[in-house]
Amino acid sequence: MLFSYGLEGNAMGLTARLTSSFHYLKFFFPLFLVSLSLYSLVHGLTPGWHLLWVIGGLVLLEFALGETEYNHDYQRPAVFVAMMYAYILLTLMLYLVFLWVLAFHFRGTDLLGLADAVYALTHTDMTEAHQGNSVASLLFYTLMVGTVGGAGAIGLGHELSHRTREPLATFIARVAGIPAAFTYYAIEHGPGHHITVATDDDSSTALRGESLYRYFLRTMPRDYRMAWDIETDRMRRLGLSKFSWKNRLLHGWAAEAALFLAVTWVSGFMGLLFFSLAALWTHFAYKLATYGQHYGITRVPGSEVKPHHAWDCANRFDFWLLAGGSRHTHHHLDGSVEFWNLENIPNAPRLRFGYLVTILAGTIPPLWYKLSTPQLIEWDEKWATPEERELADRANAKSGIPALEARSRQDDAAILYPESA
Repeated sequence: MLFSYGLEGNAMGLTARLTSSFHYLKFFFPLFLVSLSLYSLVHGLTPGWHLLWVIGGLVLLEFALGETEYNHDYQRPAVFVAMMYAYILLTLMLYLVFLWVLAFHFRGTDLLGLADAVYALTHTDMTEAHQGNSVASLLFYTLMVGTVGGAGAIGLGHELSHRTREPLATFIARVAGIPAAFTYYAIEHGPGHHITVATDDDSSTALRGESLYRYFLRTMPRDYRMAWDIETDRMRRLGLSKFSWKNRLLHGWAAEAALFLAVTWVSGFMGLLFFSLAALWTHFAYKLATYGQHYGITRVPGSEVKPHHAWDCANRFDFWLLAGGSRHTHHHLDGSVEFWNLENIPNAPRLRFGYLVTILAGTIPPLWYKLSTPQLIEWDEKWATPEERELADRANAKSGIPALEARSRQDDAAILYPESA
């Protein structure tokens, strides 16, 4: 009996430890992805058509794992902080190896003796692995680095940028953005997007009926302008010129310019082209996410940000994959809450599908409008205040989407002829 009880107790203890470990490890999925990307780049691996199976598998996981409202009480949050710094470090290593690939392909050089160092440590011959790189291979590496590296600059770098009481964290967030020309983000995001969310001044809110591609072209320059206005105002309050060297935006741009000049020096103009394409793809990937997070929502400028001013998502897999980014409503209610403590807000509008499906649908405008229009109509009826409903009606009238235009006409008729409404 005692022996049996001991075995049972050990089994229960092991189960408890495994369960506790899983609650932490589930957020390490991004770290796994960047490690896998680094391994693939070092070994010259390209998935070809197998990439479609990978994307399909991720979408299936999104559907299969369903939704969750669960919030774990984490006793060791330092684990997540260490994970974020580790991700940023691996991201910078990924960019270094990518630059090596470009220098080797276009100049035939072993940048910084990296291939020799890797061979000495792992017996992996990078020069042989990349001897026959095609343009298609280089394009795949470009998209991979732009996506996974961008996730470091945007996703986890974004988390660090909100740790405003820790100068090192915000500094690392800006450093992570240098290879993707994303240093403006840590400056603009908090005092820009979080203040103007769901208004016409917000460069992260897509207009109703606006395609992802028009949204990208319209808002990307506005991100930079917003960041410049924020720093200009900060310099004014400090009694300094907007061109003062204390302007953090100038720091970032100088660092980006220095890096891109170095890229040109070691890999030529063709290398610069691919490196710049990776940075551009990072910006596009960022807009892919924000397009779905804020599409079509309206708010009266200056009014309080409430739960219905961002689309929420309760998908379990997205919560792990995006380091809490799917619980976007809570993040906008309190940007200081760490990603592992974010909750699904009960009285918030939710996306009809998970983030991966939402993002894929966003790339096909007709499909996107078909899926998102019922979502917007529900938002207007269930969540909008009277003032927001008026703004939404104006947006519906300009949307070019027949169902939304019809809603606007119905509301106009109800105002003009209330007895027949």
